[in-house]
Amino acid sequence: MLRLLLILLGCATLVSCDFARDKKARGTYIGGVIENPRGEYVVLSYNNAILDSVKLDKNNRFSYTIDSLSEGIYTFNHREYQRFYLYPNDSLLIHVNTIDFDESLKYSGIGAEKNNLLMTIFLEDEMVQNKLPEWYLLSPEDYLKKLDSVDRVHQNFRKKFDAKALNTPRKFKQIIDENLTYDLYLWKEMYISTKLKSGGDAVYEELPVEFLKHRLEIDFGNDLMRSHYSYFRFMDNYFNNVAYDTYKNPDAFKRSNFTHAQAKLNAINKLTHHEALKNRLLRRTALGYLMHTTNVEKANALFNKFEKYSSNEKNIEELKHILEQTVNIVPGKKIPNVQLVGLNNEIKTLHKVLNKQCIIYFWTYESAKHYREIHEKAAALKVKFPNYDFIAINADKDFRKWKRIAETMNPDPGTEFQLENLASAKSSLMLDTPEKTIILDAAGNILNANLSITDTAFEEEL
Repeated sequence: MLRLLLILLGCATLVSCDFARDKKARGTYIGGVIENPRGEYVVLSYNNAILDSVKLDKNNRFSYTIDSLSEGIYTFNHREYQRFYLYPNDSLLIHVNTIDFDESLKYSGIGAEKNNLLMTIFLEDEMVQNKLPEWYLLSPEDYLKKLDSVDRVHQNFRKKFDAKALNTPRKFKQIIDENLTYDLYLWKEMYISTKLKSGGDAVYEELPVEFLKHRLEIDFGNDLMRSHYSYFRFMDNYFNNVAYDTYKNPDAFKRSNFTHAQAKLNAINKLTHHEALKNRLLRRTALGYLMHTTNVEKANALFNKFEKYSSNEKNIEELKHILEQTVNIVPGKKIPNVQLVGLNNEIKTLHKVLNKQCIIYFWTYESAKHYREIHEKAAALKVKFPNYDFIAINADKDFRKWKRIAETMNPDPGTEFQLENLASAKSSLMLDTPEKTIILDAAGNILNANLSITDTAFEEEL
């Protein structure tokens, strides 16, 4: 263990020294070391637009120069992602282990203090998120007391940072303030959402006045925060609740419901005046519906409304393509004949492996808990419903890793496959989540493509 730590520290020192030498000649830098990489590239983005894909070297290191920097929040992506802050002439080094991505992520170099504060707050917020389901059972007054205690912890982090940091950029201070503010706003809206789903709009009668004060202070055009997760997640949850207020039906309060999705698009269009934020919220809402609907008429109606409100042509073309795919993955249609690769590395079409009524379930090795659970569920259902074949399809890129895991999970190698052309197949099958399960008749026609094999109602469907 000591030897490994010395090696990692040595790598970090070498990269830091390289940055220090280069900094004299060039501008702002981002680089680092990735333990257990899950691919060859790191993707860097700013305001949801990709800056570049940076290839890892043989030592799993990367470096990138930004000659003309826009100060603000950037994104680092390597299968998982995290946001970081850059200021002109920063020389920031990232060290991360993909096995424990967020918890292992550390910054060093010029600009590290600011980003370590962001990570401290992020990790604290994750712990709060885990506690929220329990807190939702509290009265509104007691829930507010919990949020007050979280805010005190946040402010303590901020005070310790201010005591150590010198010459902190004004914009960064503003980002921290907004981050902490919209965290609290988000958790209030999530509490409201939970109560609306379980009891309807009577929840508003139970809320004290101070619970809703934040709604008078929302900035619907915050350019500084529009790509920050706290602000965007708040906006998305807030518009869920605003949409509900127009139709007041707990049964419709979900992204796959046409009434809810339409009302949410209307609310976003009416209230959001920042074009980039508005387009992003519109896309998320329309995508959430189109990826989960089997009603072609309603899918077209929702897309038309989205197209009317959105000014982003790229988003419109993307969702138009998804709309076209929607009509091919609805009950009564034959399942798209995507290419599969078997454990023996033989490529077959999906139609070739269909022999009788069939359940197709998907998985990814990124979630061990999920792939174990669905394989166990499939094995149990196979005993109960021997008239069905159960086919597992993996939606990852690494053949060797998939093969190694699949061989330990399934005693029948003839029912384990991987998507051959991942991007094309995911698009054809409308596969946005490994939770998707497709039920087929003996002719390969879709009976249901909107359930998960782990749903309580799944057996009733069979």
